[in-house]
Amino acid sequence: MQTRKVNDFPKDFLWGASSAAFQIEGAAYEDGKGLSVMDVRKVKPEICDYSVASDHYHRYKEDIALMKECGLKAYRFSIAWTRIFPKGNGEVNQKGVDFYNDLINELIRNDIVPIVTIYHFEYPQGLVDQYGGWINRRSIEDYVNYAEFLFRTYGDRVKYWLTINEQDHVVHMPFRLGLTDDNRKEKEKLGFLANHNMCVAAALAIKKCHEIVEGGKIGPATCFEMMYPTTNNPADMLATMDAMEIRNYYLLDLNCRGEYNGTFRRYLEDRNMMPEIYPGDMEAMKENRPDFLAFNYYYSESISANPLDDEHEIGDIEFKLLPSKEAGIYKVVKNENLKATLWGWEIDDTGLQCSARLLYDRYRLPLLITECGFGNKEVWPEEGILEDDDRIDYLSRHIRAVKEAMNLGVDFIGFCCWSFIDLISGHSGFSKRYGFVYVNRDEHDLKDMARRKKKSFYWYKRVIETNGEEL
Repeated sequence: MQTRKVNDFPKDFLWGASSAAFQIEGAAYEDGKGLSVMDVRKVKPEICDYSVASDHYHRYKEDIALMKECGLKAYRFSIAWTRIFPKGNGEVNQKGVDFYNDLINELIRNDIVPIVTIYHFEYPQGLVDQYGGWINRRSIEDYVNYAEFLFRTYGDRVKYWLTINEQDHVVHMPFRLGLTDDNRKEKEKLGFLANHNMCVAAALAIKKCHEIVEGGKIGPATCFEMMYPTTNNPADMLATMDAMEIRNYYLLDLNCRGEYNGTFRRYLEDRNMMPEIYPGDMEAMKENRPDFLAFNYYYSESISANPLDDEHEIGDIEFKLLPSKEAGIYKVVKNENLKATLWGWEIDDTGLQCSARLLYDRYRLPLLITECGFGNKEVWPEEGILEDDDRIDYLSRHIRAVKEAMNLGVDFIGFCCWSFIDLISGHSGFSKRYGFVYVNRDEHDLKDMARRKKKSFYWYKRVIETNGEEL
């Protein structure tokens, strides 16, 4: 809606940037850190592994100095579970504890608010080996114990917490659960069992946070793709509604309402994938509501109906990165109205405003953007700086979309770009760069790992200085 007046960003708006431990830290086998499922994952030979990443573990002071220079108000990062508990439970690794103490203290010295993700994809391989990981109920206790340790250790300084990053991606990417069985449908069933256990664990962690962290706020970090019907055919509208329920809302309804919505429950029952619900599970979710809702937004999708036929039955799914086609429900098709990145992600800032308004209307929780960014292939020029105008245009439009949503009453805490410095893309290595700061390395040639400020660094610095007035 076009309005006569557009409100300014509030003065306490958290202008930030995000990362994940396994994608930025490196030092994967140093100082007592244990193995995670990401460490043991086999990657394509043409892309790098996570052993060195951006070497943030050794260069965090240099990186935080750059954050300070840029003016960041907040930095969202994850704690590597296996740096604290190398086996996922049991003995504590003091060197890991000390690293995050030093990191948090350095952020605070530079007036940057730490926002901590408790678990971001790198589940301890030790827990998979011990009892199967998230598919076992023991995983709930181990996650809650880990979270409680973090609250007691860092909660005097960290007030913003995120329970689990992109839980839906964990469900649909079995290697992130440590599942190696070749039977896709069996892995999918186990994924939804793991999802239920994660929801219970997250709810109990919320309870612990409220008990332990004075003034602490905690919520999930979900991934949300806005979806549009491809045509005005009512069947496409119905397919879009169904896709939104089973791809986006199902998890948030569990996190924020403590319920399996009707559409998703039928979806699971039809496929014999409904997990066993133990006494107290749903009550734990209902009674421990998040304080805010964080979400990651990159692109939207166009949806068409995909009715059953003689060759496909209920449960038949095709994947790209996530499910892209489900028989009897929907299929993702190209949106001819939008441009796309080199990786085919359709660029849609209007979709961010739509997402924010839908989420706020449905859950009535303050929102925090924890990831939004533009990935591109980039090589530092021989002269001058890297002029990443496409990134500036992308972020400018998406920040404006947040401002327009706020103007219509949506409550936003902040906006954290993905990412501040270049880091490893989960599927494309260092060939896909997101940062305001260039890290001088290639897939397999570490070079000198020097940090170099791109054009977007200076643009974001100005955005923060003007509190979003100059985009």
